Amino acid sequence: MMSRKNTTRRPAVLLMTATITPPSGTPELARNDANLRLQDYCEALRFYLTLPDHSVNKIIFIDNSDSDLSALEAVTREVPHKKKVELIRFQGNDHPPEFGKGYGEFKLIDYGMTHSTLISPDDLVWKVTGRLRVLNLSQLIDTAPLQYNMYCDLRDVPIIGDQFGANEWMDLRVFSWSKKGYKLYIQNRFKLLKAELTGSPERYFFKLLRAAQKSSGIVPRFRMQPNIAGFGGRLNVDYQNNSYRYKNMLRRIVRLAAPWIWL
Repeated sequence: MMSRKNTTRRPAVLLMTATITPPSGTPELARNDANLRLQDYCEALRFYLTLPDHSVNKIIFIDNSDSDLSALEAVTREVPHKKKVELIRFQGNDHPPEFGKGYGEFKLIDYGMTHSTLISPDDLVWKVTGRLRVLNLSQLIDTAPLQYNMYCDLRDVPIIGDQFGANEWMDLRVFSWSKKGYKLYIQNRFKLLKAELTGSPERYFFKLLRAAQKSSGIVPRFRMQPNIAGFGGRLNVDYQNNSYRYKNMLRRIVRLAAPWIWL
């Protein structure tokens, strides 16, 4: 049973996750310079502030490295907007770095859901990796189902497997939840995301949501292909380079022409 009953679309809450200053020794993190990462976050916040208010009317930026947020505060003053903005910082990296980025990010999400003053019970929350710009986020929100508990993008291509990218995988760069969906599938899950126990968080959530999909208000595929700009943290790769553009173009075509193929 879905947790949201209204039949009109409401603006979404955008939750931007951030680690401005990564802990020393964080594994699989090539983009680790704090100044460079701060520039990424400022550029992303500047972009999201310009989104239409009917799509996003609240933005929550949360940094789990307890870093100075004055540059982000300046962005909120410089960019004309009418959105409610909340900047939160806390020290959430008091765990061993080898636990992995998923552990820290979902711990951050729990902190934000608990401490934010902007989220109301009927809100749908869209999470984005805070350094990245989802260039068509407004369209993703505007074309989303009116009711769901989790709205996400799963990949499952049995024949070619991982040849075109990670398979049996949930894209954690952007996804959305209702209050009920958060309680069912996200709250306190960070404790299970230690890398040595569950492997990648993308595969963990794929298995979790795939198993629960039939009766729990999970919509496992976006209606359109996300268009993401910025640099991946693990390999420092540009998501707008030619290789990624080709993959996105093919995924966009397949999503429309053969939506049963989760490429």
